[in-house]
Amino acid sequence: MEGKRFVGIDLGKRTYEIKIICSGGKVTGTNGLTSPAGRKALYKKLRSTDRVAIEVCSLAMVMAREMEKQVGCEVVLLNPSQIALIYRSLKKNDKEDALKLARLVQKYENGELPKVELPTEHEENLRQILTELRQLKHDRTKEINRIHAIFLECGITEMKKKDLATGSSRSESIKILKGIFLAQAERSLERLEIIDGQINEVEELLEKEVEGDRNIERLTEIPGVGKQLASSFIAFLGDGSRFPNASAIGAAAGLVPRLDISSTIVRLGHITKCGNRNLRSLLILAAWTHVRARNAGALKEKYLYMTQVQSKGKKIAIVAVARKLAELMYTILKNGTSYEKRTSPTLSMEKLVDEALAS
Repeated sequence: MEGKRFVGIDLGKRTYEIKIICSGGKVTGTNGLTSPAGRKALYKKLRSTDRVAIEVCSLAMVMAREMEKQVGCEVVLLNPSQIALIYRSLKKNDKEDALKLARLVQKYENGELPKVELPTEHEENLRQILTELRQLKHDRTKEINRIHAIFLECGITEMKKKDLATGSSRSESIKILKGIFLAQAERSLERLEIIDGQINEVEELLEKEVEGDRNIERLTEIPGVGKQLASSFIAFLGDGSRFPNASAIGAAAGLVPRLDISSTIVRLGHITKCGNRNLRSLLILAAWTHVRARNAGALKEKYLYMTQVQSKGKKIAIVAVARKLAELMYTILKNGTSYEKRTSPTLSMEKLVDEALAS
């Protein structure tokens, strides 16, 4: 029986470099193209008993699925941002990187590595849909800003961006423009009409993808949590089974502060901003909506306590609420329960008022 091998694959845009550590310690290597034919030739060199390491990227996810299906080997996707220190070397090239990846999976188990879980088909579909939706909305904002700039160039400073929010208001507003400025605005309106149509198509696609997803239905019961945030949470963090506890969710969303500890001195810095940026921004927007909702519970009390009693800034408090909101979403998914409004056992509105008056 052949011994277990440890394989490291360093991916480029069009080529790959592979290093294989055999059971006797012998190291072999080769390279090839990342085209479909090149990947097929690579898989023929692998065995079902191999343990393969790849730095995560779009192509790595494609190859991981193909290897699991065609070869049946174990594939470990590694987060490159968390292994950067290991690769600080005077001798760094594709061959060295592939060898270091192979040595990592040879020496460490999955729990000790910065492993990235391969998303399910449903999660991958949600990621693609949400990414396209975000890009389309970004393009729409750019076109609206462009029309607003045209008004400023004409000396019309009383026009505000909120006056250009809808198609009917934009069509009515540009009537005061003349000449080349009117022609530019009309072309922007045509582009906006196309973008709005595409946004509607993608939103319908999102509706079909989340239809019948009980997890998303549970999350949307939370005040402030809409379908887009619930979908982003499922897409990028899953159903909660990947994380050991609720505290790990805040770190995965990048909402925990950086730590600087030296002897007895502990400093808390800005949040780490790890993970998906769109999910993090949606969590913060949802937190603002949540603390303004009438039927909000303990999270609203936490926000009021931090701002009115502890005199924390509103932005600092809302980030803390966003982290707790993510933990709440995780708990609901983990336990399979529905949202219930609960007040904090240590904080109450009466206590908040008394402490605020006493301070």
